Amino acid sequence: MIQRVLGVGALTMAALLPLGCATKGFVREEVQKSETKVTGEVGRVETGLNTERERLNTIGVQVNETRGIAEDGVKRADRATGLATEATTRADQAGGRATEAISKADATDQRVTRLWKNRHARTPVETILIRFAFDKAELDDRGQTALLEVAKQLKDNSTLVVDLEGYTDSTGASAYNVQLSQRRVEAVRRALVEQGVELHRLNSIGLGAVRPVADNKTKTGRDQNRRVTVKLFGPVE
Repeated sequence: MIQRVLGVGALTMAALLPLGCATKGFVREEVQKSETKVTGEVGRVETGLNTERERLNTIGVQVNETRGIAEDGVKRADRATGLATEATTRADQAGGRATEAISKADATDQRVTRLWKNRHARTPVETILIRFAFDKAELDDRGQTALLEVAKQLKDNSTLVVDLEGYTDSTGASAYNVQLSQRRVEAVRRALVEQGVELHRLNSIGLGAVRPVADNKTKTGRDQNRRVTVKLFGPVE
């Protein structure tokens, strides 16, 4: 009986041996399939991670570039603001200069208008008398010295003009006295021109014995009447 049981057990074990081998093979195949599948999934995940990492790196580079561009833009904006401020300041300064120039131009225009309106009006400045000897038209030393001072005033002030009026005493004929007074005026005018006074600033006339300043009946009076009056005039402001 025991032998039969052992025999049956042995047969059963013999039958199960091939089955166990088949199961191990199946398991190994399944494991390999799983490993292959997992390996493929891991590969795909790593590939995806690498792709995402590259994309993030690209985005980071772009962000840095954008930040650099933005910072450069801010710097340029600051420079532009500075230039605009400087331009505004210069414009304000130019406007101030223009306003000042306009004010000066207006003042000049008003002055020119006033001068033109008063172009024939003159203001007496000074009168100087040049004395002459009897029947003479030559300047003496005193007359030459006086005319040097007159010439200096005229050269120092270009707005001054001169009226020269020649006179004689009442001795002699009227026509002769007019001619003598004209020679005396000419002597004075020539002396001033020789000192550098422009001819157009000198107005001259010989009037003879008219307008005496003293009594011709006395020698002292006649000495005073033999004269050229040098009248300096300035413009009316």
